[in-house]
Amino acid sequence: MHQTVLPADLLTTLTAKAQTAEQLQLLLELLSSALGSAGHNAAARAFVTELATRLHCDRVSLGTVTDGRVTLTALSHNTTFSAKTNLVQVIVAAMEESLDQRQVVVVPPLPTTPTQIRRAHDELVRQFNSGALCSVPLLDDGCVIGVLTLERGAEQLFDRSMLDLLEAVSAVVGPIFELKRRDARWLGGKAWESFRAQVAKLVGPRHVGFKLATLGLAGLTAFLCLATGSYRVTAKTVLEGAVQQAAVAPFQGFLETASVRAGDEVRAGQVLATLQDHDLKLEQLRWRSQRDQSAKEYRQVLAERDAAKVEIKAAEVAQAEAQLALATDKLSRTQIIAPFAGVVVSGDWSQRLGSPVEEGQVLFEVAPLHDYRLVLQVDDRDIAGVKSGQAGMLLLSSLPHDELPFTVTQLTPVSTAKEGRNSFRVEAQLTQPPSARLRPAMEGVGKITVGDRSLVWIWTHDVADWARLKLWAFMP
Repeated sequence: MHQTVLPADLLTTLTAKAQTAEQLQLLLELLSSALGSAGHNAAARAFVTELATRLHCDRVSLGTVTDGRVTLTALSHNTTFSAKTNLVQVIVAAMEESLDQRQVVVVPPLPTTPTQIRRAHDELVRQFNSGALCSVPLLDDGCVIGVLTLERGAEQLFDRSMLDLLEAVSAVVGPIFELKRRDARWLGGKAWESFRAQVAKLVGPRHVGFKLATLGLAGLTAFLCLATGSYRVTAKTVLEGAVQQAAVAPFQGFLETASVRAGDEVRAGQVLATLQDHDLKLEQLRWRSQRDQSAKEYRQVLAERDAAKVEIKAAEVAQAEAQLALATDKLSRTQIIAPFAGVVVSGDWSQRLGSPVEEGQVLFEVAPLHDYRLVLQVDDRDIAGVKSGQAGMLLLSSLPHDELPFTVTQLTPVSTAKEGRNSFRVEAQLTQPPSARLRPAMEGVGKITVGDRSLVWIWTHDVADWARLKLWAFMP
C-alpha cells in the first residue's frame, strides 16, 4: 500500500496555513490525493476530482503555465477532453485573466474585493450558467506555475473563509505540482529548462558568485583554446646495445663448462663456455696415425716407381692431412670467447652442463656497455607525426629520477601487432654519454617532441579521433 511521507517544511506550511483542525485535515487529504499518483497529469486529475468533491463544486479545472500561457491540464470527473472545445477555451481564458493579474478572481465579487478585470470569468458564467466562479493562482517560490478554477451553483458562493482556504491549498500544492511537472519532462526538455535557468542567473540581477565563476570559466576556456604547448608522443621504450653479437656453437658437440650467464660483464676474449674435446683429441690422434701410415706407404711405392700406386698413396696422405687439420681446427675452437667487452644479455647454460649443442646454435648474446640505441614502440595512431631528427626524453623504470635525452634516427615502415594494438618500431640514439648504471634490456617510457599544438587539441585529440573513426565506420 502506498504511503505518503511529508517533509518537515511542508508540514510546517500546512500548520501555518490551516486555521482550524478541519482545514488542516482537508489540506492533508488534498495533498495526499496529489502525492498518491505517480505522474503529473494523473496527480492533477486526482487532485481536482478530490477538491470538487470536498468543496462541493460543480467543476474544478487545473491549468499549467508555460512561457506565460496557460494549458488546461485536468478537469474534475474527466479523464480526457479536447483543447478545441468551447468549454476548454473559455476556462483557459478565465485562467489567463487571473494569471495576468496575479491574484484571486471571484465572481460574484466580495464587498472587500479590489477592482478586477473579470470579463473572461463573466463570459464563463454566462455561457455555462455557473452561479459562482473563483480562479486561484498556484505559486512556487513566488512564481505562478498554474491556475486553479472552481465552479459552483448560485446557492453556494465563495466567501472570505473559502478564499483563505483556497489560498492555503495554492501555497501547499503549487510546489508539489511543479516538482511533478519537472520530473515528467523528457531529457531534452529538462536540459533546455536548466539552460534557460542558468542564462537567467547570468543576465539577471543577483547571483554575483555564479557570474564570476562563469566569467572565470569562460576565460579559462579561451586560454586553453588559444594557448599552445609542446605535444609529445608517448611510447614504451627498451634500451638495447648498439651492436648485439651472438656467440654460437662452432660445431656439434657437448657442453663442458659455462662460466658466465645473462647479466655478467665480460672482457674482450674472455672464455664464455667450452665444449668437450675428448672425442676431438681421439679423432686428431687417429688421423695423425693414418697420415703417418699413408706417408710410409707412399715412400715405399715411390721407391718401387709404381706411378699408379704413387698417385693413390699421395691422395690418401692428402686426405689424412686434411682431416687432421680439421680436427686440429675444431680443437682450437672448443673455447667460445667474448667478441668484445660488454655484458651478456641472454644465455644461461650453468644448469645444463653436458647437454648436446648443434652447430650454429646461439649460446650467448653479448652487447657493449657504453654504446646503446633506443627502441620505441609507437602506436599507429601517433606515428604520423614522428620524423627522424626529432628530440625526446626517456625515463627508465629503474632510474626514475634521471631523464635521458635522445634523437630519433630511424622509423621502420612495417607495423607489428602486440597486446591488441599495432605499433611501429622507432629507433633513437642517446645524445649524452651514457651513464655507467645503464644496462641493455632496461625498459621505460619515452616521449618524442612532435611540435606545438593548442592545449585543447593535446588533451582531446585522442577522444576526437576515436569518435571520428567510429562515426566513419558507422556511416553507410
